[in-house]
Amino acid sequence: MDTASVIVLSGVTLMMVFLAVVILTGHGDGLIAGYNTAKKEKREQYNMKRLRAVVAGLVLLTVAFVWCVALIDNMMVTLLGLLVLIAGYVAGIYIASSWCKKK
Repeated sequence: MDTASVIVLSGVTLMMVFLAVVILTGHGDGLIAGYNTAKKEKREQYNMKRLRAVVAGLVLLTVAFVWCVALIDNMMVTLLGLLVLIAGYVAGIYIASSWCKKK
């Protein structure tokens, strides 16, 4: 990987890690898809601390996938990483709709 690619990838990584931190600290609730357009009654059904953790985890999972694809130039590793990423998103959606809901 050349120097320009490393610089761009590092910049994107820093922005996404910053985004995860913003979400975890509670200043990025409007960035959570679906939550920002939900009515107040629907928003009150969710434990925000848990939901923030799940969304930030998905952002960091995406960062890990991008770095794996960039650093390991192998099609099988890329496909395996993509399967892990998709499984992570499916698990994240399930967790957000079950574990993050208030009982």
